[in-house]
Amino acid sequence: MSSPAVQFVHVSKRFRLGETHDSLGDLLAAGVRRLRGRRGSTEDASTLWAVRDVSFAAEAGEALGIIGPNGAGKSTVLRLLAGILRADEGEVRTHGRLSALIEVGAGFHGDLTGRENIFLNGAILGMRRAEIRGKLDAVVAFAGLERFLDTPVKRYSSGMYARLGFSIAAHVDPEVLLVDEVLSVGDAAFRLRCVERMRELVQTGTTLVFVTHNLDQMQSICRRAVVLEAGRVSFAGEARVAVGTYLKAMSRAFALRPTDLPVNARGGGSGVEFVNLRLLNADDDEVAFLRSGESLRARVRLHAHRPIRRLVLELNLRATPEENLLSFNSGRDARFFEVVPGLHEFTLTIAGIPLSGGQYFWNLRVWDADGGTTELDTPACAPMVIDDQGRATGALTLDHQWERTSPSHAAPHGAETAAAALVAPDGG
Repeated sequence: MSSPAVQFVHVSKRFRLGETHDSLGDLLAAGVRRLRGRRGSTEDASTLWAVRDVSFAAEAGEALGIIGPNGAGKSTVLRLLAGILRADEGEVRTHGRLSALIEVGAGFHGDLTGRENIFLNGAILGMRRAEIRGKLDAVVAFAGLERFLDTPVKRYSSGMYARLGFSIAAHVDPEVLLVDEVLSVGDAAFRLRCVERMRELVQTGTTLVFVTHNLDQMQSICRRAVVLEAGRVSFAGEARVAVGTYLKAMSRAFALRPTDLPVNARGGGSGVEFVNLRLLNADDDEVAFLRSGESLRARVRLHAHRPIRRLVLELNLRATPEENLLSFNSGRDARFFEVVPGLHEFTLTIAGIPLSGGQYFWNLRVWDADGGTTELDTPACAPMVIDDQGRATGALTLDHQWERTSPSHAAPHGAETAAAALVAPDGG
């Protein structure tokens, strides 16, 4: 049985916070300090284990996703695979020509032109000049930088850097390709081309290790994924299950943050004070994680400082501060609440939230309908993570079904396959 193309075996990588060596003098001084007082001390407050006892493998021709919250150790894993960093413990193994796109502009010389950097990067990867020349037109055409080929790359935008960097990495016939979230700086059309190119490479036998926060993109390319949390592997297996694990990790990270806002939330009036917002599932458990389509109750507590005869509440679910994806306004539903000074609780019940998977947050607004004043406008009073289990149909997750409604005359008799009558009653 052949060895995996990429393998981590109980790998750990440690960094010392605040310790920099910008010169030989700094390095010597640091060595003297360790000899005087820190020799033998490897664990202290300044030590950070970016990855700890991490093990996983990717077979030749496999696409493996690496996902996890910010600071989980994803980029450190790629840098260890690329040989940029050396593990403190364990062993990192890669087999075959390795190409990496980890940082925008990494491996480029700013004073050299795009053409010269293509030859430079190819040479670094072990390609002969004639081999690079034979791929030059394909690299340039894919990047779409024909007009700027003989311009020094220090004049390139970050998007141009990413386009050229990915095109080089993906056209040097790599046996192992490492791709980080750097693709997020490119335009939408180019990102789609990158995804298609990665699929092509995997189909022809290239091993892909793909770090991204774009869960739909990862699932469309990778069958398996590794989830990192705080530098450790929390899950390794089917990509769809990995996404659920990742979103639960995000939910736990959100849950560590207080959901109660300060007293002085934005508002033109001073009649209402925000106390808290609790999100409850069907079992009455407080949650920050929800499956798409599951029911939810949002329980709002406010403290009124004065009587308000007609109070209006609005809860908005957002992915960005500028756009409401869902908006529930009691005034539009002809529900106005009379309040007196004191504590009040209100509950919004939602039969199901059909949004696709991702990270969202709730915004709360409160008005005095008679006075026309905004009493409260919280910027983000509660986070919420949704898992669509790979059933997204764009921004929403809608139940749908495919079926054949007429017989096929194109295929020979007996050539029908299960794919000819694809049925997805559960929204898949």
